[in-house]
Parts: sequence; C-alpha cells; structure tokens
Amino acid sequence: MMLVKNKKKKHFNFDDQFHGYRGVATPLQSRSGYPKGLGLQPSPKADLKYNTITDSEGLQRAYAQGDYHIHGKTMFIAGSHTARDWFDDVTKIPVWGDLRNSERYQKVLDVFRNRGEIDTVVGHSLGGSVALEFQKNYPDRIKKSRTYGAPVFDLLGSESEDVDRYRNWLDPVSVLDRGAKKSIKWNILDSGSLTHDYSNIADSIKTTELVQDDDDYED
Repeated sequence: MMLVKNKKKKHFNFDDQFHGYRGVATPLQSRSGYPKGLGLQPSPKADLKYNTITDSEGLQRAYAQGDYHIHGKTMFIAGSHTARDWFDDVTKIPVWGDLRNSERYQKVLDVFRNRGEIDTVVGHSLGGSVALEFQKNYPDRIKKSRTYGAPVFDLLGSESEDVDRYRNWLDPVSVLDRGAKKSIKWNILDSGSLTHDYSNIADSIKTTELVQDDDDYED
C-alpha cells in the first residue's frame, strides 16, 4: 500500500512541475471534464479545437459587433452602416480620397497591429476596400483577402492569387469591378441590401481555424 500511495504522490508532483507546457491538469478554476474532487482542469492546450464558420457568418458577426470580427487568423470587416461610413464612402474611397483616413480603416488598424496572428482579411462593401488596402500596405502579413461587393474600379479584369473578389450581378456598388467573380442573387428581396448582399455567395466559402474553445476568444 505504501508503494501505491508514493507512486500517486510522485505522479502529481510531476504534473505540478510541468503543467505549464505539458497537456496535464492544473488547479481548478472553471469548466472541466475532470472529477471535481481532484481539483483539476484541462491545460490551455486541451481547450483548443478546430472550428469552421462561413464567410457569411463571419461578416454577420462583424456587423453585429460594429466594425470587425476575428475568428482564428481571419479578420472579417463590416461594410457601411453608419453616417460616418457613408460620409467616408463619398470622400475617402474615390480617387480623390485616401481610404486610410476613414474611420473604419483606423479602427481596424489598431486591432490588426495588436493581433499578430491575423493573416487573412475578409470584407463586404467598405470593409472589402479596407481589406484590399491592408493587403496592399501589409503584404508581409496578409496572405489572403476576400471581398464581397467592394467598390473596386477595375475595367480590365485583373486577377491575383492572393485576392478573391466576388460580386452579384446588378450590384451598383461593385459594378465597375470586372475582375470579380460574379453570382446571381435570385431572391433580391430577402435582404435589405438587395443585390449588394453577400450571403448568397459567402455561405459557400468557409474558414477553418484552430481556436480556443471559449466564446471569449472570438472578438
């Protein structure tokens, strides 16, 4: 009996010594699948999982939160939905303006600089313009960008491996983007954005990332 007791004690000392970088139990503070009597919980590594959302879900969350939503290494950027956004649409996006001075770009930039894991940006409308601006200004960090209904002026239909642009037929905002992949919005009345909607396209494009198994991780 003494041999078994010593073995158990030695085992827990080993866990206490290495729990900081091994997937073993640590003192209990919150949720866990371990018996409560042991006073243990999973290590941070045990709280990671692969989670998949569509671009449509990511953009919906960005609109709901105001400006952006982060899922793993992907940042979703909302389009125009405030008076300041519409002012910036007129004064910052055209060739006589500078998008970097827009409120949306500045807000997202602050977050982007503090979240070094972000390497993909997805945006709708004004958010798409911001995503493309990030792609241009931070090519060492941004590996991929996707836009939906972005106000891009491209009459030659240029393409890039690092950028995927999408738009609906008859979308007035992205009508001059000849390089975007086109879709048809059959039921234009199911969204207040009409043909400027993104859900019919973005529902089929997914982002899978290794994320913390906790809603607090997703901004």
